[in-house]
Amino acid sequence: MVVSGEYISQLTWNTARHIRSLFSKQLASLTLGDAGAALLVERAPSGAGIDVIGFTTLAEHSRLCLAFPSTVGPGAQMYTKSRTLQKVAIEDMAPLVAEVIGAAGIDLADIDYLIPHQTSARAIRQGMQEFARRLGAQPKHVVVNLEEYGNTSSTTLFVALHKYLEEQRMHAGDRVMLLALASGIEIGIAVFTIDEQVDHYGHTH
Repeated sequence: MVVSGEYISQLTWNTARHIRSLFSKQLASLTLGDAGAALLVERAPSGAGIDVIGFTTLAEHSRLCLAFPSTVGPGAQMYTKSRTLQKVAIEDMAPLVAEVIGAAGIDLADIDYLIPHQTSARAIRQGMQEFARRLGAQPKHVVVNLEEYGNTSSTTLFVALHKYLEEQRMHAGDRVMLLALASGIEIGIAVFTIDEQVDHYGHTH
C-alpha cells in the first residue's frame, strides 16, 4: 500500500493574509489544496501494469521554491520564483520524457492520458508545446483539473487519476503517463497500462 496526504492549505491562508501584489513570490501558494490518497500495488496480468518508472533530482534548482515559518499565522509561508521554476522544469523534463518513453519502446503519441503535476494551466500548455517541439509528438489527452482541486502536491496525480477512473474515461489497454514535479527540483515519470479491473473501479459488487 502506498499512502500520501497533504495539509498545505495553511500556506494558502497565510499567503492570502500577506500578499499585496500579483508579482509576489508567494502567488503560487494560492493554488494549493489538501488531499489524501492511498492505493494498493500488486502484480498485474501480462500486457498491463507499470511499463517504466523513474525519478531524478536537479538539486541546482533547489532554491527556486523555499518555505519558512509564517509571520502571519500558524504553519509556513512559501516563496517561489514561479517563472524561472516553470522554465527550467519544462526544459529539463522534455529529455527525461524522451528517455522514459524510449526505455518503454513507445512514442509520446502512444500515451492515451498524460497526467502532469497541476502547477498552472499555462505551464501545462507550454510544457506540452515543448514536448511537441522536441519529441515531434503529443499524447492523445492531457489531464488538467487544477480549477477543481488545486495543486495538492504529492497527491495531485492520484486525485486526477481517481477522477478519470470514477468518470469511466479510461479503459483497459489505455496507456497512462504520470508526470510528477516537486520543488528541489524532483521529477518523477511513470508509464503504465490499464488492465480490465478498470471496469470495476468504484463499484462495491
